Amino acid sequence: MTKQLHKTCTCENYSDLELSRDVISKRIKESKKIKKHLEIKSKSNKGHHLYQCKFCNQLWQLSSAWNWGEKDYLFKIPKTEIKEWNKNPFVSPADMTMFAASMNLYFERHKLVASENFCRRDNCERKAILKDVLCKNHFIESLQNIGTLPKYPEGKIFDPYTF
Repeated sequence: MTKQLHKTCTCENYSDLELSRDVISKRIKESKKIKKHLEIKSKSNKGHHLYQCKFCNQLWQLSSAWNWGEKDYLFKIPKTEIKEWNKNPFVSPADMTMFAASMNLYFERHKLVASENFCRRDNCERKAILKDVLCKNHFIESLQNIGTLPKYPEGKIFDPYTF
């Protein structure tokens, strides 16, 4: 059985995705081959598909990369219950790539430095940033609310796909 596992399961050949356009593009091309050893477990109402390797039980999520022409691709996800996944699939690396690029562009132009004052948001104990009354997190949230910065992508965030 062990020999068969190693001959047919290729999950270990695919690492977590780096948040870059080139890596996402490569995975889009590889996904058809990866899918050959997977079986579908569920489909979300947001268009994501949950797959599981027939041999090692690794879970994979199929999502569409909208910035790559809505092309589908697969990425590994942590163990989860199908019921939980249906409620809230994982955030896709492609969405995090685009989000991180927008956020990095903003932060290259605007350095947010903590001051000696505390954030004025109720129950917040973090330091406010210079020239403002809010901490970095609440300042970013306020910019997201008015559309200056993008909102976090939909889905459950997990390592290594964080910002």
